[in-house]
Amino acid sequence: MKRTLEHTLEPFPLRKHHSIEGNRRLAREKVFQMLCAYDIAQVHRQLHFEHIFYRIFADEHPSEPAQQPSRILRPEEIAELESDIPIRWRQNDITYAYRLFEEVLSHRSQCDEHIERHALNWEFERIAHLDRQIMRIAITEMLCFADIPIKVSINEALELAKRYSTEKSHAFINGILDATAHDLSASGAITKPLDHIPPSA
Repeated sequence: MKRTLEHTLEPFPLRKHHSIEGNRRLAREKVFQMLCAYDIAQVHRQLHFEHIFYRIFADEHPSEPAQQPSRILRPEEIAELESDIPIRWRQNDITYAYRLFEEVLSHRSQCDEHIERHALNWEFERIAHLDRQIMRIAITEMLCFADIPIKVSINEALELAKRYSTEKSHAFINGILDATAHDLSASGAITKPLDHIPPSA
């Protein structure tokens, strides 16, 4: 006997899990999502943080006029996402994420200068928006987070690229970040070891 989809598939199978543990990799991914959202919807930064990390939506803030729709997600999108698994965040991951978000915004111009310098034969505006955000995160970690090895920042950027960008982006991002790491090290802007990253061609 054939089973129909409506009998075999639960509408929200993730509901079997009450929550998952947060970690730094997941926090980094959430910061990436926050940065993308912030570029699209220029609302207060705290709203983006609450929205992405704690699933508090703009419609739920009493200070927002009731007649105005959410500027982050439409009501039907909010309903669709209500099956997501809640994340139990550790305080150090929240602290890291909030600082990373702020530092990326503060160092955006500096990051973009490095990206543009090493994006050979590419105009900056032609670089995919998502790729730019991924590289900004990695370069900001190189500059501002002494406890994160350069190799980790680059590898985590490549993991984000696998999830959110195209196959070609992996090599493109890797080349730019490698070159940037060597530039920052040579100029004395960072003192972290390069972790055996070979010089970019």
